[in-house]
Amino acid sequence: MSATGWTQQGWGAPAAPPAPPAPAAWSAPTHPGPRTSTMAVMAILAAAAGTTVLVGLGSVAAIVLGAIALSQIRRTGEDGRLLAIWAIVLGAVTLVALTIATIVGIGMVVSLVEQMPSF
Repeated sequence: MSATGWTQQGWGAPAAPPAPPAPAAWSAPTHPGPRTSTMAVMAILAAAAGTTVLVGLGSVAAIVLGAIALSQIRRTGEDGRLLAIWAIVLGAVTLVALTIATIVGIGMVVSLVEQMPSF
């Protein structure tokens, strides 16, 4: 037997296992999709501020910015429609709650003043 017989398949050392496929290199998407509307993000931030810090002003700003964002999203096709809708809802709910709390507060003050003894 010749020396070349030992290097053939089945003779000598076992054949090396096939190399695993190389992992695909990550690349940025060629088209990332629509951007989120900046106006919608500002509207939801104003709604958050309207429920915490800037109670009346933030709520009004959230409603106005949300309405502007919805029309802008409809025109440009950006994402963020749900953010704009939630900003309008949160702004309206906060504004209604603020109005009710103001009316109840005024009623309580009037009731306390009426109960004070007159001199």
